Amino acid sequence: MKKYALILMIFCGAWFTGCNKDNDGQIEPEKNREISLMDGSIIINDHPDVTITPMNKFPESTSKETKRLGIKSTSADEPDNDLTGNDYRFKLVAQVSTLKVDGVEVQATHVKITDNGYAFVSYNKRGGPHRGGGVVFKYQIQGSRLKDVTVNVTAISSIVMPKAQVNAIDLYNGKLYMAGASSEPKFGYREARDRFNYAFFMVMELNPDMTFKEVDPKAIKQLTSFQATSIRTLNDRAYVTTGDGTNGTDGGLYIIDANDYEFVKFISDKQYARSVDADETNIFLMQSEPARVSKYDLEGNNENLIYNTINESMQKDAKSETLVWDKYLFVAENESGLRMLFKENGKLNESLNRPGPDPETEVTNSVSMNSDMKMSSNGTMVQSNLLFLANGEKGIYWYDVIEDADGKDRIVPCKNNSILGGTSANYIASTGNIVFVADGLGGLKILYIGIGSEEDIPTPPEVDPCPDPFKYDTFLKANGNDKGNPLNNRIGDVLFRVEGDNLVVYLLSNQKLNNTGVFFATSVDDFEKAGVLSGGGIVNGKMANRNADKRTVVDGGVKFTFAKSDLPEGELLCIVYCAGAWGYGIPYGPSGSTGNGSNNNSQYINLGVVTFCEP
Repeated sequence: MKKYALILMIFCGAWFTGCNKDNDGQIEPEKNREISLMDGSIIINDHPDVTITPMNKFPESTSKETKRLGIKSTSADEPDNDLTGNDYRFKLVAQVSTLKVDGVEVQATHVKITDNGYAFVSYNKRGGPHRGGGVVFKYQIQGSRLKDVTVNVTAISSIVMPKAQVNAIDLYNGKLYMAGASSEPKFGYREARDRFNYAFFMVMELNPDMTFKEVDPKAIKQLTSFQATSIRTLNDRAYVTTGDGTNGTDGGLYIIDANDYEFVKFISDKQYARSVDADETNIFLMQSEPARVSKYDLEGNNENLIYNTINESMQKDAKSETLVWDKYLFVAENESGLRMLFKENGKLNESLNRPGPDPETEVTNSVSMNSDMKMSSNGTMVQSNLLFLANGEKGIYWYDVIEDADGKDRIVPCKNNSILGGTSANYIASTGNIVFVADGLGGLKILYIGIGSEEDIPTPPEVDPCPDPFKYDTFLKANGNDKGNPLNNRIGDVLFRVEGDNLVVYLLSNQKLNNTGVFFATSVDDFEKAGVLSGGGIVNGKMANRNADKRTVVDGGVKFTFAKSDLPEGELLCIVYCAGAWGYGIPYGPSGSTGNGSNNNSQYINLGVVTFCEP
């Protein structure tokens, strides 16, 4: 016979929150430091209101086919089919909750990672009113082989901005440069004079331990347009884009001295300016509606429109980005996917379509290139040109950029090259073996990269011990002969569910259930000793009203709530009862059959398996 039992499995899992205690020699910030700057317009706190949950999980790929990725090349020949990307393995090492400002969750928008173990994350609120801030994380990689590696992540400092939001950030000379929006006068806004020009530029000073220190009032500059959309610092310059340029505002590109914060130049009339990047020679400004790229020298002169198309649409209010890498310019065009251009003249090298049919949510928001040395899965060092895309609700995708036999750089799909589908990947940043994904209202996802090898296949993905806390719905069985089919006289349902720190048994029926009972034991002998089996468990009312003190009335029936501490330890069996029907699960009973006797009250009914987890 098949074995059926209601098995209560107790998993003692540890759930962690972000804290500042550190036993590994990391710098511990000053305790309980909270400073209000600009009369509360900015609040510095070294105990950020975020929860960090350590993970040790290999997320399953969400895209196993490469044909539909839509790689297009300008070459007359088909791309070299022999080119294959590396077998990257991604381990989810931590998840971070959203930041809260005045009790409201704000979304992660931008990430900047340092080489010495810090990550800065900016936040904004989608739609009004303006709320946002920033959090500094410290991370420390422990171990080298992928299956053993862990990453200790700590939130060490935050700024909370109840009347402002931050859309983009960059690090330069030990300071955090920020681009955002606010209708607060302390950020430069004057409604009577500058209606709708909410955009601002700001610089936060940092302490030696990378915690937030202060803001210099001279480093706050009001800009034109609704939003400051991106920022890039290089060679004593800060380049800032501002957005729509509608309703009387003026979008464009600001060039600001990175030391004294004075305006160097404003390139106006650049409607829908979305992103800026620069190299040692040129600035590259991307606009949307339609997608186009202009190139300037580092002082904003000698404008040259190198890329312009009327066929590539973009959501004007959505995240999109441009990135300089080597001799190329990557342009994440949102609903039009990715373009890989030659930065010299804007000529298209290769392109990728958006990852799905929905132009609102399945779009390419951000692009990141990781050409660093990386630790492989078996502990050796490997160099690769790893291209990441943040593809909205499709999650993150990755590719290798590989030179083919003719010397042409190709975007090459990797094996099973996407994870985190169903989230909202807005921005991705990566350095070395670390990846930070800004996941909107999903907070942050932190991953560790390994490059697979046959010698060291990582541990199979761990199964979530509580993906679905009850496994079966079963039924209460009526008295009388069911003619071999228990469903002939079904009178209700039994559901088992884990709710918080309790195991809850629901009895749902159209019968009166005021004298129902539920009884747990670890063996049939315990049932016998309790006298609840003989005579169908009705003799002397031994099952009627069993554990009635744990019974409450719910819509459609009753429920019994058992705290973990009230339940016996070990393999758990259960009897459920209501007038005229009852059933119990035992290890060797048939499931839902007519049993061996004529008394259908003694039939064995499968009650399923419940997994109990710590909340």
